[in-house]
Amino acid sequence: MASSLRLVLLLFFCLFASVGGRAETVALEPGRGVADLRDKLTFFSDPSKSLGDILRLYRAGGFSPDLDTTMLEWNYAPEAWAGVEIHNDTLDDGRSADPFVLVVDLPLVSELDVYVIRESGFTEALIDYSIFTPFVAENHSVTRLRTPVFEIEPQEKVIVLANFKFGPFQSFRMALETPAELEASAFASGVTHTAFYAFCISSLVFFFGFHMAMKNWIGMLYALQFTIGLALIAYIDGLWFRFFYPDTPGFQSTVGFFLLFVLSGTGFLISSRSVKDEPGAKKLSVALSSLSLLSVLGFVISLFSPGTYVALFSYVLLVLMFIVMFVASGIWRRRHGAIHLTSSLIAVTGILLGVGLVGLLVAGSRAEIIPVSTAVKSVFSVLLFATMTGLTAHIINLRRQHSKAVQAEFSALEAEAKRSQELLVAERNYTRARELASLRQRQLATASHDLKQPIMSLRMNVDSLATEMEPEVRSRLKEAFDYIEALSNDYLRQTTPDSADSGPADDKNVGIETNDSPVDGDQGTETEIYEIALVLDTVHEMFREEAVSKGIELRRVVSSKCVSVPPLTMMRIVSNLVSNAVKYTEAGKVLFGVRSQEGYLNLCVYDTGKGMDESEIAEFAQAYKKGESSEGHGLGLSVCYELARENGMELSCVSRKGQGTKFVLTVPLAKCRKVA
Repeated sequence: MASSLRLVLLLFFCLFASVGGRAETVALEPGRGVADLRDKLTFFSDPSKSLGDILRLYRAGGFSPDLDTTMLEWNYAPEAWAGVEIHNDTLDDGRSADPFVLVVDLPLVSELDVYVIRESGFTEALIDYSIFTPFVAENHSVTRLRTPVFEIEPQEKVIVLANFKFGPFQSFRMALETPAELEASAFASGVTHTAFYAFCISSLVFFFGFHMAMKNWIGMLYALQFTIGLALIAYIDGLWFRFFYPDTPGFQSTVGFFLLFVLSGTGFLISSRSVKDEPGAKKLSVALSSLSLLSVLGFVISLFSPGTYVALFSYVLLVLMFIVMFVASGIWRRRHGAIHLTSSLIAVTGILLGVGLVGLLVAGSRAEIIPVSTAVKSVFSVLLFATMTGLTAHIINLRRQHSKAVQAEFSALEAEAKRSQELLVAERNYTRARELASLRQRQLATASHDLKQPIMSLRMNVDSLATEMEPEVRSRLKEAFDYIEALSNDYLRQTTPDSADSGPADDKNVGIETNDSPVDGDQGTETEIYEIALVLDTVHEMFREEAVSKGIELRRVVSSKCVSVPPLTMMRIVSNLVSNAVKYTEAGKVLFGVRSQEGYLNLCVYDTGKGMDESEIAEFAQAYKKGESSEGHGLGLSVCYELARENGMELSCVSRKGQGTKFVLTVPLAKCRKVA
């Protein structure tokens, strides 16, 4: 029972294997071929069998639906058989036989023999092609191999056997077409290939021209590499063999390996140049340049042993080149600016497609989804588009940044030129102001000099008349004349060039004695120390009558504190402050005096006048700024502030509208000298 069961299972398995290995018969529709026989083909990969053995093996179901061969088995082109049974399903109504052409898509095939075996046993050799024979145009339909026209009678069955040796690409596709279908497919293929090459060439011309105009060597090298890649695709399509050396087939292998290794070597050199100027990447640049020597070595080996192992080595270099170029281009982009996300995604997609294509080539036809030539063109187009858009967009972005930088620099230069022009105008205005100031200085000097004689004459007359006056009146007149004469001498000294060296002998300071120390403006080695009361008393006497005439009270606070500020400076500041206080106070009082602090005296001037706001205080502190009701020249307060600043004092003001004003002059305190 058990042995019977085993026998049944064995018979079932054999039957299943026989059914699975037997090819499906292709039924032809009347007047129509089959565009793709790939799914109908069965394969056998023993190259030692004869045609008779292969035919018997095919009829016995010994072929397999899978093409079980790879380029790793032998160091020469793998060989295989393909078979299919074709039945012309046209009714046998006396019509003539239908013409057909077998078209084989086998890129860079080494050898191809196609046989048609009829039911009568008659065998017809359709094509005997070898890469080592001169180019025959009749054997080609654009980029595919084709057989001569052969006929199949209605209701006739034929077996087609094809013996082929792969080239570097393990791709095998076969179609059965009528002459009309062949003409149409050839036309469509020609248009497609023409459009592809026209697009690629125009893109490369633009790519190279653009980067040459931008003076970008990296872009031009990329364009050169893609030109080599396009030349490799033209080699795969047989265009080199057809147009450049049709009578010298021995160049086929040499040219193919040359383009493969030049492509990878150029990629390594571009990667090396991309990182050459990167800080700390000198060793990396040298290593990438060294990788190009592997391409040279591979080509030299291919001259002596142009087999599948060398082809596999070239594929490995291509994968390595894709990876290296991706890394190097990222480093280059980062050095020249931020990398756009879209550019990175396109680059990664192109790299993955390139690596996947190489994997398909190595794996063989079992992993083939689309024809290898189509896959190569697709990956090339994606890589070309990725590199063109990514690199060009990056260069444009860099140029925009450079343009913005140049524009910013131009704007800065323009602003600098404008400032220079403004400085020139300011310098001219300054020169005119200096000339005007010099003129005013000469006028002031002239006026001061011209006033000296009348003042001296008036003083002499007053002195002669003052003999009959009271001593207090004479004292006040003397102080007034001393002050006026000191002011005149001071103005004259300040407006005379090099007065310290060349002043007139008769322009001596007259007035307050200073223990042989100079008055305001002189550069003496000693400083006069005096009681502040001298200045306060003098100012009080100067403006007392004016205050009485206005009906206001003028009071001073007597102090015995001493200061060392030049007396004339102190007189000018205090007299200006008190004069303004009396002038702008309509009712009430004016009080001035000092308050002592540690190391300082605060000389205060209070009034109950109309007051000022902060803007008016700031305005009146400037020269030639005055109120609407003022009849002066707007110099009083500005002179006070300037004299205080020049002599190390600080003048401040607190005022409120309608509540009066308070000026505080901070004066360094000096130690009074004891009188012997």
